[in-house]
Amino acid sequence: MREKLKVKLNIMKTNNMPHTPETSSSLQDQLLDIQDEAKKNKVELTPEIREYIRTHLEAVQQKLANREEVTEDDMQFIKDVRLWVSIPDNVRGKFPSIEVMKKSEELEEAAKRRINHEQWFDLLHIAEVSQQDKKWIDKVFKFLDDGRIETKELMLGSKLNLQRLPQKLRVKGNVSIVATSIKTLPNNLIIEGDLNISENLPEQVKIDAERLKKEGKIKGRIYTYLGL
Repeated sequence: MREKLKVKLNIMKTNNMPHTPETSSSLQDQLLDIQDEAKKNKVELTPEIREYIRTHLEAVQQKLANREEVTEDDMQFIKDVRLWVSIPDNVRGKFPSIEVMKKSEELEEAAKRRINHEQWFDLLHIAEVSQQDKKWIDKVFKFLDDGRIETKELMLGSKLNLQRLPQKLRVKGNVSIVATSIKTLPNNLIIEGDLNISENLPEQVKIDAERLKKEGKIKGRIYTYLGL
């Protein structure tokens, strides 16, 4: 059984309450999901993040206690914390709190390119491990109206700190993630060329690659290199 967040979850039972988008159990489940994701990615919640959760959780609890409707705005804090946890390590360090993250120009940068915040943070992550900047991102990647991201090829071999690829990525050529720290591949990744991976990558990467190949999302071959 999962342990609870170190945030007091005194959520009252809500029999005969007016309809709300969340119940006490689903709220607790979402908080536990965030904790599981944090543990999985070895993310330590900062004191500022824990206080942010506590403050907004108490506000929701009070509404539930008063039999008031809980709105999507009331629950936005869950999405905010989930986004913060999902940010790659080398980018997350810039945001010690949710407030700093939400005031960051990076959210506007994502909107300009018609992609979501998580996609943009992943691109910043790729740029940083490649020792490049935002100008490089705009030079290498094309942003489409439906939130998809396209590039000609993506040769990221030997980028040891590379943790993941963005969602809705389409690569018209080859992709190399040999000798990286990637743990999984996006379900909607499309590669029109070959995919190069290394034998010592997590088994999930190989499973994902084979699944994408069967689904026709990897058009070329999958090459696995030993000892990398």
